[in-house]
Amino acid sequence: MNLSNFKITISFENHEPYKLSFNGSLPKFYHGNNLIHLDWSTTKDAIQELSDNLNVDISKAVLTRVDFGVNIPLNHHVYEYTESLLAFPRLVTMRFRDSVTFFNKIDSRNFIFYDKVKELNKRRGRTENNLPYNLKENILRYEIQLKKNLKIRFGIKKVRVKDLFRDTVQNKLVDYWFKGYEKVEKMALGTDPDYMLKEYNGLQKYMSYHGLERLGYDRVIGKISEQNFEVKNSRVKRSKMRGSIKKLLKEVEENGLDKGILDELNNKIIYIKDYILLNKSVPYFNSEKDLEKYY
Repeated sequence: MNLSNFKITISFENHEPYKLSFNGSLPKFYHGNNLIHLDWSTTKDAIQELSDNLNVDISKAVLTRVDFGVNIPLNHHVYEYTESLLAFPRLVTMRFRDSVTFFNKIDSRNFIFYDKVKELNKRRGRTENNLPYNLKENILRYEIQLKKNLKIRFGIKKVRVKDLFRDTVQNKLVDYWFKGYEKVEKMALGTDPDYMLKEYNGLQKYMSYHGLERLGYDRVIGKISEQNFEVKNSRVKRSKMRGSIKKLLKEVEENGLDKGILDELNNKIIYIKDYILLNKSVPYFNSEKDLEKYY
């Protein structure tokens, strides 16, 4: 057991301690890394171990934030999947080569997709992850972070750690995770729609697609949003331009030859959701022995 990843704060009032706050990763505490998942049973064990280490009953602690994530083995490079995740309604997008985050400005919820192996390798110089160095490269982590309004999300006046073991809370958490993915606007980039070259005005569409791929969806949509056209209604014109881009991407998705990236990811997200609800555990990375399949 390792408490080093936890930030523990003791608050004082009139020189007397009155509040103990802690923030950290239960998988890192229990397994030494957060590639190996905790199921609900081992989560309970980890909380008990943490309580024993701190000599405090953690199960009664009030939750102010819940992170729920799954590491997903995939067939292709992770960036090919993250590039296909374009936007989330009413949320801001922050994108790097190997990750994409959708968040709101009041920071109450985040939806994060990133290359798990690269993240682990970056940390190797600072901390020991207890993982093999020849781990398979294509592992996407999809994680949701719920930072506010937990009582509204779970229908409980004051959400405590022990409430995580209610079926209703567990099911809502998985549902938020699954529906968050469903809401993401997705398009399979990285294809070559050369069939367009045979169409009327096909060269323009072909070059537009590859220009969009080169510049990035977020950058082009952002540039359009910044424009103030000298027309009667700039807002309508901007909306039509964004619609043209989505129509082009949709056409390529339906007619272009790709690697089935989105089909693979969609099917695995559904499979994971159904598996968790049925078995109370995640189908991948459940133990150190399970890691042997991926290196």
